[in-house]
Amino acid sequence: MKKSEIISLLNQDLTGEIEAILIYMRDSFLTPQCGPSREMEEIAKDEMRHAEKLAEMIVDLGGVPSMEHRELNFGKGGPKGYLRRLIELEKGAIAMYREHIAAIPDAKIKKLLTHILHEEEEHLEEFEEQLREFGR
Repeated sequence: MKKSEIISLLNQDLTGEIEAILIYMRDSFLTPQCGPSREMEEIAKDEMRHAEKLAEMIVDLGGVPSMEHRELNFGKGGPKGYLRRLIELEKGAIAMYREHIAAIPDAKIKKLLTHILHEEEEHLEEFEEQLREFGR
């Protein structure tokens, strides 16, 4: 796999992280001060750390980190709707990281992406638990 292809995949990951940060922070502001609100905010901070590590890796490979994002879908219907959307985002991120781990041959990059994948799996569990507490 060419370095430019790896950079492209990492920029896709970075784009997903940026979108998650924006959505999670906005939803945390609109959710009353409660468990899900704080969880959204804390996970957004994790996503910021992921974005930082991905951007550093992209630069190390000679690329330019993309700060673009698609149109944002924040979810609808208050906290339950927001949590449902966040669960969708985490599932999408997990699938993408698995694909990229399988495609990228570099051991150092695989290690980083695997670490992020495990945290995304934890985020999914946390959001699902929060939704269960809300009574779906």
